[in-house]
Amino acid sequence: MISTHRSNTEAVAELYDSFSELHSRVCDSNLHLGYWADASDHSTFQAATERLTALMVERLAPLTGQRVLDIGCGIGRPAFHLAGGHAVEVVGVSVSRCQIEHASTRAREIRLADRVHFELADAQYLPYPDDSFDAGWFFESLIHMPDKPRALREAGRVLRPGARLVIADMFHEPGEDWSAIHPLVTALPLDAYEPLLAGGGFDVLDVTDVTPHIRVPEPVRRRLRSMLLEHRAEWVDLAGEEVVRTLLDPETDTFYTPGLGYVLITARRR
Repeated sequence: MISTHRSNTEAVAELYDSFSELHSRVCDSNLHLGYWADASDHSTFQAATERLTALMVERLAPLTGQRVLDIGCGIGRPAFHLAGGHAVEVVGVSVSRCQIEHASTRAREIRLADRVHFELADAQYLPYPDDSFDAGWFFESLIHMPDKPRALREAGRVLRPGARLVIADMFHEPGEDWSAIHPLVTALPLDAYEPLLAGGGFDVLDVTDVTPHIRVPEPVRRRLRSMLLEHRAEWVDLAGEEVVRTLLDPETDTFYTPGLGYVLITARRR
């Protein structure tokens, strides 16, 4: 029998093996959502995703010489952003072999491979000794982990006392668990994070609900649809006809799900 954990991990890996290329082209190698000041902010998707990364780095408050664990690293763009602006070492982990290969190649291309490394590993079973890292983050990755208490305990185990942990995650509003129909994600209510972090050995320093800021303004969606139309056949090859047709539908906001919230959390290892 295949365990639920193993089945989910393999399915998530397959998902990101397939869709990393699509996400990277839309978001300039960022696989997370963007941050817009308000509906009048028409920044590109690429600029908005970089702004969210900058907010994560600000919360992490990295110090020179620190070793940072990027838990669920995607294809490396946030790690490169972090290492490009701060003299730190970053270790990124993902269950997707394709992502690790892509990120490692890119690290060599931009000459950051001496300080940014990527390894195939499961966040729920990290292959590192206790107290190995000075800081870490889950950047839109905790949502994919079915055993979130274990993932946070593992983060607490490998982070040193006093280390910062920063989380960007999608949650669900009360009574609107949008994740229930999605087999590869499990969303939490907002008030569940603090006790979970406490169980992992963390004190919560800040919780900020940024849900209004992740809504994609209509002009940005229009630009995305224009780009898709221009290269429609190529996008269909990458993502499939159904996905492209949905993205092109002007009546559908594919970036909005009723009940979906987005939170930034800063915590400290006890």
